[in-house]
Amino acid sequence: MHRASNIGGARSRLADAACWLVLTVLIVMIIFPFLYILSTALKTDSDLATSVGRLLPKTPAIKNFAEAWKLLDFPRCFLNSFIVAVSVTALTILVCSMAAYVFTRLEFRGKNVVFMLFLSTMMIPITVRLIPSYALCKQLNLLNTYTGMILPQVAWSIPFGTFLMRQFYSGVPRQLDEAAKIDGANHLQIFTRIVVPQTVSAMTTLGIYTFISAWNNLIWILLVVSNKTKWTITLGISSICGASVIKQPLWNLIMCVIVIGILPVLILYFVFQKYFVQSVAASGIK
Repeated sequence: MHRASNIGGARSRLADAACWLVLTVLIVMIIFPFLYILSTALKTDSDLATSVGRLLPKTPAIKNFAEAWKLLDFPRCFLNSFIVAVSVTALTILVCSMAAYVFTRLEFRGKNVVFMLFLSTMMIPITVRLIPSYALCKQLNLLNTYTGMILPQVAWSIPFGTFLMRQFYSGVPRQLDEAAKIDGANHLQIFTRIVVPQTVSAMTTLGIYTFISAWNNLIWILLVVSNKTKWTITLGISSICGASVIKQPLWNLIMCVIVIGILPVLILYFVFQKYFVQSVAASGIK
């Protein structure tokens, strides 16, 4: 009996060690690219040529960021990215929240069929959606406009966002709705005063996910934007290190541009990290 207990304990410790080893490898794989980008951004031109295989720079060159700032019209690119990302995020949260309320609180014929058809659009690859979306925007004269940059991304985000919000809305007790109806509340009041306050963390999670997706989107912006005044940060970065660039900057400056470009996303995550963790805990994701 004692021997069996020792074997069980040894297996448990071995399983824990294996889990920690896998987690450590995954963390290194995730963090290393960011460390490499930051390290390269801080290297001098000479250090860049002689430090092959060495991660840390000999002398950090903070001035690289000042030089990199001159490569792009960062204020305009940041403004365009914020307009697009915030608009996509706000519209996605609004539409998905209302759609999720309909699917969880209202009863109508064929609701499950409609929901399954709704979710089936998630199976369509983004590359398949690009051509018809571009053709539609061109016919409606939406190229080089914020509307053309925003609305298709909202449409692509709705199926997943509705599914996510529906899962959280299903966890809000129906008894709260019934009590509100007894007091004379309508669906709009139930939605805004009962359901929404109970699912703020879920909305924050959807908001973070949607904001990052819209901020990092390059393919769609590359298709519909040709006017430099509408460049987002991703399109600006691609313009200085793409294959068509005649004189490409050194890689330390390119990495500086990338670091500057991802800072807003990192700040957003750290600001709303509490709500993101709460939503993961509430959803039961392990």
